[in-house]
Amino acid sequence: MSPRQRHVRVGSDRGQAVKAQAAPDPLWAEAHRRLIENVNRQAFVPDDGLAARACLGGNQVVLPAYVPYIGPEYFQFRPRILCYAINQNLSKHTRWTDDWVCQWGRHPELAIDRLNLAVAQGKSLPIKPYAEGFVPLMAAIALARRCRQFGHELPPVVDRVIAATNFVKFSTAEDASSSSIPNSWWAECAERYVTEEILALRPDVILGFGQRPVQELTRILGQIGGVERNPELLACRFPGRIPSVKARPLLEVESTAWQREILPLVDRIAKPPLGSYHEWRMLRFPGYFLDVARSWGTDWAELL
Repeated sequence: MSPRQRHVRVGSDRGQAVKAQAAPDPLWAEAHRRLIENVNRQAFVPDDGLAARACLGGNQVVLPAYVPYIGPEYFQFRPRILCYAINQNLSKHTRWTDDWVCQWGRHPELAIDRLNLAVAQGKSLPIKPYAEGFVPLMAAIALARRCRQFGHELPPVVDRVIAATNFVKFSTAEDASSSSIPNSWWAECAERYVTEEILALRPDVILGFGQRPVQELTRILGQIGGVERNPELLACRFPGRIPSVKARPLLEVESTAWQREILPLVDRIAKPPLGSYHEWRMLRFPGYFLDVARSWGTDWAELL
């Protein structure tokens, strides 16, 4: 049986449960339904033997693609922020990988809606740079930047008004680095999933974490149709590269900007549950956020 034939569709019961738990908002429900249907319609998994696999019905299968996490108030707040990291990273280098892969392999509906279901169950979003705090804090900075421009109030909890996912919906079995992802995976995910995500979620701002996601998103936005106007694309250095690098000391003016402009935003981010698979790390790297904000031309960053 080919990987395409082994693809399992998500039942409506699971989708209804997510809608009831996460958000009764009809716009949320419609976008979620549309994205679930798109994954089922594509029924695509890599067949090159490089992808991480799970055991399903006694067979080794590639986990299916999955839909983005959509905050329950995503469609009720403007600007809408959609965040793209790189890929799930299900290679064997992390201790929780086997548990996740086996769970999602036994229940493919959990695999396809893994991000929304994790949050609905009170767990951390299973994307490492999100769980470590880099993605939501960067999203909070982007929200603050836009809200300041248009005189809007910031939301009490940033996580409830943003959407987040990975660009590549599959993971290599051995090597977690983005350079090991086949070019065909980038192309397939762009055509089959990411384009539809942008159309369904209609973001005002897209955050791309990493050089390759930004390149691919730039290409997609240059070709996409069916949108009233293209979202603003903001590039972010991929935070997975920085924990191994000693945090650089801040200049006095940078320290002032960090304390005054960024640190207060941390109170608007949902803290990971105790015992989460990753704890917050972003507070150890203030220079990362200052550098990215400066690259965006954030108004207060002009003072740095």
